[in-house]
Amino acid sequence: MTREDWGQNGTAMKPQSALIRKWLGRPPILLAVTDVKKFNANDRDADYEAAGFIDPSFDPRKTINISDLPRLGREGQRLDRAVVLLHPFDQSDLEALSTAVRSAAFSRMFVLVWSPRDNVRAWLDGLGAMNLHTGEALPQPDPLLLAAAESMIEEEYNGLSSGRGKDAVVQLVRALSAEGYPVEVDAWLRAYFAAGGSFRHAESIAKLVGEIKAGKQHRVQKRYVDNIADVHRSRIASA
Repeated sequence: MTREDWGQNGTAMKPQSALIRKWLGRPPILLAVTDVKKFNANDRDADYEAAGFIDPSFDPRKTINISDLPRLGREGQRLDRAVVLLHPFDQSDLEALSTAVRSAAFSRMFVLVWSPRDNVRAWLDGLGAMNLHTGEALPQPDPLLLAAAESMIEEEYNGLSSGRGKDAVVQLVRALSAEGYPVEVDAWLRAYFAAGGSFRHAESIAKLVGEIKAGKQHRVQKRYVDNIADVHRSRIASA
């Protein structure tokens, strides 16, 4: 759920928080924030405000850093309580979140997203997470988009912002655009994350797709055959 959908101009925090608590299940709830040292009631802290609505009985002394979540997974603990992440944004926090989810150490996890444009929103959608505001998850990305995203991931070893990685991203986006697929950052990021992509390279994809949508021309070396979309379709059909 995004903060915008949670708050709705200051009118919906209580009912939306009640909905979140109902989904999370029985207490106690473990709260995770970017920096527990800054988690306090001073300066109208947004994390602290959200915590008070979602869990009115929360104890700030028992709140943990998002970066601590992978450690709990490595220790082999299966937490028998839900985890609430408040506004994860920094790449290190997002990578920690991804690691924690892969560890399957948490029974339930709710993420309050600061902005609809944050990469964590596309990551959650790509993983098929349910949006508690709508009560639904987005459908799996189109198979052709997924196949193209997998090809991008294969080129990540030297990064996707330049060189062969950039060549791959630009040509694949162009190829699918020619097939009628929209040049939309959210759609490509969802496919990329669904295919197993990392937050580390997501910014490069978002930047390049945004530039292509804006009409910027990129000079790239040819990496694929002209009918790469048809090649992917054949592979999908034979899988």
